[in-house]
Amino acid sequence: MKVREVEDRDLIPLAEFLPLGFPYTTKEFWLSLFEWWWTLNPAFTDQLPKGWVLEKNRSIVGFIGNIPVKFLVRGTVRTAVASNSWYVDPSARGIFSFILLNKFLNQKDASLFLFKGEDKKHIMKILSKYNFEEHILPKSQKEFVYIIDKKRIISVFLTFLTNNRLPKLSHLWEYSKRLGFLLFAFLRQKPVIGGGGPVEEIYISSICTSCDDAFFRIWEQSLNDCDTSMSRDVKTLNWLYFSSARSYKRIVVQCHRSRDKTLAGYMVFDLKWNKTFHVGSMQLLDMCIENNSSSVLASLTSFAIELGKQNNDALLILWANSPEIERYFRSTISMRRTVQHYRYIRFSDTPEINSDRDTYGNVCLPLIYPPQ
Repeated sequence: MKVREVEDRDLIPLAEFLPLGFPYTTKEFWLSLFEWWWTLNPAFTDQLPKGWVLEKNRSIVGFIGNIPVKFLVRGTVRTAVASNSWYVDPSARGIFSFILLNKFLNQKDASLFLFKGEDKKHIMKILSKYNFEEHILPKSQKEFVYIIDKKRIISVFLTFLTNNRLPKLSHLWEYSKRLGFLLFAFLRQKPVIGGGGPVEEIYISSICTSCDDAFFRIWEQSLNDCDTSMSRDVKTLNWLYFSSARSYKRIVVQCHRSRDKTLAGYMVFDLKWNKTFHVGSMQLLDMCIENNSSSVLASLTSFAIELGKQNNDALLILWANSPEIERYFRSTISMRRTVQHYRYIRFSDTPEINSDRDTYGNVCLPLIYPPQ
């Protein structure tokens, strides 16, 4: 067996191989995703590997993808690389799985290495050996859940109570307490009314189909407090928000002032379907709210609820990225639950990064991530 960089001739064989590890995908899905990862990606150049394959008798038996993303490190644009779709056929697992990971981590043109993991226990056993830093998102570790369709209450209760996992017998008492809270919150839920603001301002929300310079400018204030963060340039935002190569639907909702049509904020949602409990949800992935305005939040949230009704979704799932937004959601949405989404980051060992390592302490990682 041998490990080598992905070549153009590998794309069709890869698209035929990966559904073995990701059963709900197809060859066509992967070919579309490859185009999004590399052809349409504004951060990709020919100097970067597309990834690495493990080959046995000229057949692909393993893969790790290499997806570049632009990051800002102390105001300088750097290349971060996200690992994606790391999969090795069971017959070939072992040392060769880690050779693939080492190839990803030893590339020379990357300043940061990103890894997404939701299973902390197993992932950290691996990544801690490679000097990755763990980041838990959202920082408040709280999600706020608004019931869009009360008619589907049983599915909603199961999804909320179990966080998409069936409970163990030892946890039944904890789940009974959650059930009591959920019933209380369900009965207290009030409509979210948006569109208004101070006397001089009226806000109007709508579907967005592309980002312009206003989306870049609205981020400037919030990124000033971040030493390391994802770049919010227009090309990167459009690439992340409007890719069609997905197994689910992504929607961007924008909010403008009615008096001059200037952008006041926006939210990005993924529309997902839980097959276990037969319930659809709108999951917040990214947002930027000018001055953390509660009026802008009300306009965006109420519009998202109406959009969820049109798409037959039962839940709207939100989180806060500032204390002001946290206070607004707590005062508006009665249902909330504890969550932890894990992101891992490792700085490269290059001299320009190592020389200022101590100044990169405030790392702002987003929930939005190139799909695996």
